[in-house]
Amino acid sequence: MAKNNFNILFWLFKAKTNKKGETPIYLRISYETSRKNISTGFAIISNRWDQQKGLVRGTKEDAVQINNYIAHTKARLMELFTEMLKEGDLNLEILIDRFFGKDTANHTLLELVEYHNNDFQARIGTDYAPSTFEKYDILRRKLEAFIALTYQKKDIRLKDLTIKFMADFDFYLKNHDGNEHNTATKYLKNLKKILGLGIRNKWLEDSPFDHFKASYKDVDRIYLTLHELTIIKKKEFRLERLTLVRDLFLFQCYTGLSYSDMAKLTFGNIAPGIDGTKWIITRRKKTDVRAAIPLLFEAEEIIDRYNNKDANSNKPLFDFYSLQKFNAYLHEIAELCEINKSLTSHVGRRTFATTIALANGIGLETISKILGHTSTKITAQYAVVSDLKISQDMQGLRDKLEEARKKGN
Repeated sequence: MAKNNFNILFWLFKAKTNKKGETPIYLRISYETSRKNISTGFAIISNRWDQQKGLVRGTKEDAVQINNYIAHTKARLMELFTEMLKEGDLNLEILIDRFFGKDTANHTLLELVEYHNNDFQARIGTDYAPSTFEKYDILRRKLEAFIALTYQKKDIRLKDLTIKFMADFDFYLKNHDGNEHNTATKYLKNLKKILGLGIRNKWLEDSPFDHFKASYKDVDRIYLTLHELTIIKKKEFRLERLTLVRDLFLFQCYTGLSYSDMAKLTFGNIAPGIDGTKWIITRRKKTDVRAAIPLLFEAEEIIDRYNNKDANSNKPLFDFYSLQKFNAYLHEIAELCEINKSLTSHVGRRTFATTIALANGIGLETISKILGHTSTKITAQYAVVSDLKISQDMQGLRDKLEEARKKGN
């Protein structure tokens, strides 16, 4: 393992053999005239050690574990050595600190992103949904490409980050990747969140991005009108897959469920509510917030269409495609129904909030509870005040003013 006088050696420290005859395994790292001995925490009977190979003999469980550790350690140390050699700032003490995660002054951005994403991925299904993790994984890939293009290197140290990095990344997302403003803003906000983790871990003192303002622009939020909903509902499709996707989409429109929450529904989630009617009682996969949804007739009708009455409580309510296929088939449905809107799963959830609930007098707080939101601020992004709602409210105002005028006369 020699490179530029850099050596990695695993050896037995026989002077420290214990009463059981076990000898500790040590790691020696050498560079030029510097040398460092480090205990690995492993110990074995000395006759099991292959001195020439620097490995434990045999295939016993502990041998495999120790040999894997040795291989991983060698690879990681060589990786760190190569990185520091490129930086022109090679120091054995700093290299060892980096290896053990103590070199906070030299933590890198992609190292922090990977640390965040690994922790996030480990909690999928418990705290987070796979779709949310995917957004952070895409962010990682975009950062890798941006750093390589802009800085001609694989990574950048946290201490070298400036507010200009954020501005340049914003421009890259829009100009190079063709992202819309709000999509780029979401990536920037997620990156700022990850920097917050670095501060909590003391990898850096403060975020250089705190003064970078990333805010969303108001955009037209797509939802279906009652007329468009009726067109889709009455349309007959030749392909069975389109019929199923249409019905699942309508189920979203009448319940407000997200696709991931709808996909995990079983008969056990259908239960009598406080009023004795059928409700969906579930917890949102994304936030773990309780969602209690009284079933409208249209939603009940869809359930009955696909299920028999004797189904057990663990049986899923519906069969499902992947979200990607579901959205692709919705685009086909929109075209066949001659609806000039980009239909997605999210449009169904927004249609419930806007056309089914808000337009019929359901308050924002109630809609928020049904959607499983943690705040009505989030709900306001779903429940759009439509032209129909404005018309209804203004007509009510006209009637009241007309009545007041009549009384005045």
